[in-house]
Amino acid sequence: MNTQEPFIQTVSRPAAGITATVNEVAAGSYLLLEAPSPLRTLSSAPWGGGFGYHRTIINRKVDKTYACGDPVTEMNGFLEAAGLNSEETACLLTSVHMSGLGQSHLRMNDPASVKVRADDEAARSLFDTSDSKLDVSSQADREAQSFFETFDGRPDTRGRGKASLTAAADRDSENPVNGIGAAEPNAATAAAAAAAADTGIAVSAWVTVGYSNMARAGRGLPASALFPGTINIIVAVEGELTDEAMVNAVITATEAKAAALQDLGVALEDGSGATGTTTDAVLIASTQRGRLHRYAGTATYLGHMIGRSVYEAAMQSGMAYKKALALS
Repeated sequence: MNTQEPFIQTVSRPAAGITATVNEVAAGSYLLLEAPSPLRTLSSAPWGGGFGYHRTIINRKVDKTYACGDPVTEMNGFLEAAGLNSEETACLLTSVHMSGLGQSHLRMNDPASVKVRADDEAARSLFDTSDSKLDVSSQADREAQSFFETFDGRPDTRGRGKASLTAAADRDSENPVNGIGAAEPNAATAAAAAAAADTGIAVSAWVTVGYSNMARAGRGLPASALFPGTINIIVAVEGELTDEAMVNAVITATEAKAAALQDLGVALEDGSGATGTTTDAVLIASTQRGRLHRYAGTATYLGHMIGRSVYEAAMQSGMAYKKALALS
């Protein structure tokens, strides 16, 4: 559960070893994020869109009059001129100046204590013989299970294809497998397992907010409202995310964006709150190393940190945009 927020700290260093710079070139400014090794990405934009691996991510500013019949080819030309490898780069476009960039970096080095029992570790060695992770071996799974047991009043048995670690160990103590009994591993092994289970979480978010083309999901808009403005969200995570967790992260980031717009007072002419713009984009990136996350909803530490970092970054950028509008 995410109630123990004192463990979460705001830090100055981006997650995933990323270096972040804003570059000014003749074709416009852009945020350049570079990782030491390729990141697993999920993006809604056409440049490096869908699932993939990218070492470089850019958020490029273009003029509001930007229109291109072949945007992929045009972007490849921009990347070549900037000296960037198009195969390794995922891109987003925005009409917001990079001076209005918002960012937030969070780290949790000491999550709620997770005790790995010796018999749990014995079961892990017996039943997890492949590279795949057991359904309840990650902290995120334990958090989600605790959530459902607390609020639903019964154990979480959704899709439980494998037995729990403790139950597996109990069976193993009675029925040794492959000649291996339930002998406890030594203290060093148990301590190493506990340390691995307690690996922290780091999340970073970079957001550019412009809402001249604000919209509310499900509300019809005139054609005159369909022009570039854009709220772009980039989230980086130190950890291993399943595909479903990455999709879950998109949901959480989008909810945080809508919450920020609500608190910024961004509303349509009839007073109803905007939920975004007509051209928003989101990109989730993960190192695929460290703690395994099968969930990224708001009931988990990871989801809480994604939501908080995106909200904070969106508020920073949104306030800068508001100020720019007041001065124009």
